[in-house]
Amino acid sequence: MATAVGTSLVDAALKSATADADCVGLILSGSRGAGCEGPKSDYDLLLVLTDAAYDARRDGSEPLRVKRDTPQGRLDLSYSCPRELARVAREPGWWSAGYAGSRLLLYKTGAIELLLSAIATMPEEKAVADAGGWFDAYLNAFYRSLKAWRRGDELGGRLQAAESMMHLTKTLFSLERHWPPYHDRLLPALPTLASQGWPAGYLEQALLGILRSGSPLVQQELEARVEALMRERGYGHVIEGWGGDIERAKTIQFEM
Repeated sequence: MATAVGTSLVDAALKSATADADCVGLILSGSRGAGCEGPKSDYDLLLVLTDAAYDARRDGSEPLRVKRDTPQGRLDLSYSCPRELARVAREPGWWSAGYAGSRLLLYKTGAIELLLSAIATMPEEKAVADAGGWFDAYLNAFYRSLKAWRRGDELGGRLQAAESMMHLTKTLFSLERHWPPYHDRLLPALPTLASQGWPAGYLEQALLGILRSGSPLVQQELEARVEALMRERGYGHVIEGWGGDIERAKTIQFEM
């Protein structure tokens, strides 16, 4: 199966991969795969060879990564195989987020689609632990931001508010067993959180509003929504562990 993406460089790679009997898949990664590219963004392509073809290329000392400039832009072409993709799925790390934001342009076997999905899905045990841990970190930054604002410490309030937003995004994606995307690839990934019940466009506006102003009032409104979601998903114990501090922070009165 193939999906055209409308650029001559990628179309040429797709045509070549489709005709190559040693190729079983083609993946577009980087900012273009995530859907947040700029006019000068690189074209990051991962050519998935059969295991045998990959071994032959590696053992023949042929490069497993090729970079070159083209009239359409810089091409960064890497090689992999189903065996290597399976290893990446078993051994998640910092690289997992990059795969999670990729587009599968070609797969000649359903196994490639399944492998990419496995890489992009956070292991359940880690997702549960991360969601709870990042939620606690979010509450901590939220609490400290509101205390700073109450003291008249604008700098502290703004910095803690910004930190809380980083923790919150990691919380929400972990909750769905999604690898939190890089910050510069967050916007196109936000719609994947729709199952959490966020109104269309709300998260983007709330995040931007808090980052721009650090507003304690907006923080309190957002925290109420986050708390309801996390309690519904079974993380109420994280809030209870604060011994009432979060409840008190929510009742602090701030002027409009």
